[in-house]
Amino acid sequence: MTRNAVTVRRSSKETSATVRLLLRGSGRFEGDAGDVLLTHLLETFARYAGLDLRIEAKGDERHHVGEDIAHTIGRALRRALPDAGVARFGEATVPMDEALVQVVIDLVDRPYYRSDLPPSSMAEHVLRSLLTEARVTFHQRTLREGEAHHVLEATFKALGLALVRALEPSDRGFSLKGKVEWEESP
Repeated sequence: MTRNAVTVRRSSKETSATVRLLLRGSGRFEGDAGDVLLTHLLETFARYAGLDLRIEAKGDERHHVGEDIAHTIGRALRRALPDAGVARFGEATVPMDEALVQVVIDLVDRPYYRSDLPPSSMAEHVLRSLLTEARVTFHQRTLREGEAHHVLEATFKALGLALVRALEPSDRGFSLKGKVEWEESP
C-alpha cells in the first residue's frame, strides 16, 4: 500500500522539523535546510527522484537542524514506500563534469550504508542519517574523483534516479520471504 503524501514531524529540545513528501510528485522542492549546500543537495535529490518535498525546520545550530531534517525525510520516505509491487532494486551512474558516481539501492527494509564520501562532511552525515532512517540498503562508489561538490551532487542525483528505478512497477514479488510482519509489545 502506498501512502502517497506523508507528513512527518520531529521535535526535540534542540530542533523541530516538519517534512511533507509526495512519493510520485513532480520533483518540486520547498524549504531551507539552514545550509546552502545541504538545501541544494536535497533539492537535487527531490528533482531527480520525482518527489515533491517540503521542509520546515529550526533549531539551535546547523548540524542539529541538518541531522533532524535528514531523519525526518528518511522516516517520511519509509512511510511513503509501497509494501510491494515495485522492482525494489535501483541503480544509477551519474557524471558531474570530471566526477563519476555510482549508487545502488535496495528498498527491502534492511538498513545498510556504505560510501566512499568523506565521513566528516555534513552532506555525508545527512545522507547516512536519511537512508538509515528510511531503512534502505545503500552503496555508493566514486568511480572518478573530482571536485568535492561535484561528487556530492552526482551522488544525490544518482540516489534520486536509483529510487525512481527501484519504484518501477513489478509483479515479480518483493522478497522470497514474503511480507515480513512485526509485532511489538509495550
